[in-house]
Amino acid sequence: MSVFSTQSDRPLIDTERRPAPQYAAAPEANARKVSVLGKTLVFKGELSAEEDLLLQGRVEGSIRHTQSVTVGPDGVVIGNIYARNIVIEGTVEGDLHGSASVNVSATANVRGNIAAPRVGIVEGAQFNGSVDMSSAPAAAKRDPGADRSLSDNAVDRMLGRP
Repeated sequence: MSVFSTQSDRPLIDTERRPAPQYAAAPEANARKVSVLGKTLVFKGELSAEEDLLLQGRVEGSIRHTQSVTVGPDGVVIGNIYARNIVIEGTVEGDLHGSASVNVSATANVRGNIAAPRVGIVEGAQFNGSVDMSSAPAAAKRDPGADRSLSDNAVDRMLGRP
């Protein structure tokens, strides 16, 4: 007889094997695919895709994406980047063409021009180039050989520096 049960024929431990419940994965409305290119990757050529890209390795060539491209802290790109949203945390030597936005973080080192309707450059970032915030399609079609950089004196005047 069991101390915890009023019925003497019922076991204290359920020994009956039951299949584990199956839970269907709930589809996320905003589920996005992200491709991650690791630290040891070295890619030469033109890279293009439809899903988001997180780059931690090295790419020598242009990147053309319809979604977001993030160059991580260990990432290096030698070439131009064309994407909807671009986030730079690593090193880029080339132009950045964002149809929606370009963000350059404090850990970034960018040598090239930026063309996007929204641009953010965080204090501490190393940036050498020009910024064009006119409409993105016009900026992307602009003559890549045209030099539209501002002189140091012009930047100082815009920022109100003596």
